[in-house]
Amino acid sequence: MSNTLSSEPSHQGSSTPQSPNSHDSVSAGGVSIAPPISGAAAKAISARPIEYAAFRPRIGMIVGPLASICIAVWVATMLSVQVTGLLVVTTAMCFLIGTVLVIYTVLRWENAESAYERERTAAELWNLRYENLRSEFQRTTSALSHMTDGVVMLSPKTEIVLINEAARRLLALTSGGQYLGRKISEMVRIPEIVGAVDRAGKGNIDENVAVEVVDGAVVRPVAVRVNRILETEPPHLLIVLSDETEAQRVEAIRREFIANVSHELKTPLAAIKGYAETVELAIQDDPESAAHFIAQIGKQCDRLEDLIADMMKLARAQSGKGTLLIQSLDLEKVIHHAMTSFLPVAGAKQIDLKVIPSEKPVHVLADEEAALTITQNLISNAIRHTNAGGHVTVTCRREDGGWVMSVKDDGVGIAEEYQERIFERFYRVDRTRKAHDGGTGIGLSIVKNLTRALGGRVGVISSPGKGSNFEVWLRPANSQ
Repeated sequence: MSNTLSSEPSHQGSSTPQSPNSHDSVSAGGVSIAPPISGAAAKAISARPIEYAAFRPRIGMIVGPLASICIAVWVATMLSVQVTGLLVVTTAMCFLIGTVLVIYTVLRWENAESAYERERTAAELWNLRYENLRSEFQRTTSALSHMTDGVVMLSPKTEIVLINEAARRLLALTSGGQYLGRKISEMVRIPEIVGAVDRAGKGNIDENVAVEVVDGAVVRPVAVRVNRILETEPPHLLIVLSDETEAQRVEAIRREFIANVSHELKTPLAAIKGYAETVELAIQDDPESAAHFIAQIGKQCDRLEDLIADMMKLARAQSGKGTLLIQSLDLEKVIHHAMTSFLPVAGAKQIDLKVIPSEKPVHVLADEEAALTITQNLISNAIRHTNAGGHVTVTCRREDGGWVMSVKDDGVGIAEEYQERIFERFYRVDRTRKAHDGGTGIGLSIVKNLTRALGGRVGVISSPGKGSNFEVWLRPANSQ
């Protein structure tokens, strides 16, 4: 991981001057997109010519006929045609010219109608294209605005032409700042990202870097990938930013799980190996000690068997509903079944274990084996963490339309900072109890995963020294 560096402070995004083309940018759904050409260039583009000749009135249509009539009258006068003849010539010319004008006007109207239809068809086509482009733009901006990964597109000059809200958040930039048209090096003060952009632009290769971005009091690990977009001319650059916080958390849990499993398996195996070697030496000289060591080997084998069985239950729980038979169950019968196994254990530890029956039948939707496993794990957990003379009480009540099974004890309790993690595999609040509390460390994880698979939820109310109350909510039988 690279050194922790902070991006540009939030106040810089709003105080810097806007780019020349900032007024032409498009912003929708948290995504800012620069237009492909500037406003001045767009104004310089000439409009498509329209056939105005088909619609414009012509002065020649008036002057020409009048001139023709005048010329005819003048010629008749020059030929000494009498008044009657002049009237005949004038009438004939008017009729002829009128006929020609009517025919010409009809033809012009037909031509105008054809031109109008062509323009209307072209307008509808361009409107359809515009609607398609607008719909595509809305879908694209909606997808980009809802992405958890940040996306930044750069021009060949490394100027920002597109940026979504996730990118602003991951780069610790203010949402209201103006970034379009500005170089990425001006906005992001992280040398690893700027260097990756330069190498990708000059070397024609994709770049991957990992950085840590400081956003106030939060230090966020971010994975950055810089790709060349060869489909554009000239080629642009695309920066994709991914928040690695959750991935690192999961990886830490995975490493801790492997370490815990290794420890849980290594401890009984080491004990078995040691006892076996001792038995081999003492079996003839000290048979009583050998018998004791053999008994210890049996206990360690039982511990391994319990661990493997619980891990198989956890795997089944995490596989979801596919392995469960969901049906209507009487939850109180399941509780009483579980109680038969733990009453002797509670009695030996001088713990008062009891069930308070519900006033109404407790029918839930669940898998019978899963419900029994949940109940057994919660009761076992309560007994293990309750001292002699304590109490463990199991009750059922209606809540939020379903049924809540509550397992309450007055044992050691759990501090608030540990209450989220106790449902993780092999997590223990008190590490010193690991060797002798009899648990495998994954009981509560099994409870959590089985409850989720049944469509329910689990929670805990606890405080140190005042005991714990684990509650499991399950769907009622009539919710099918």
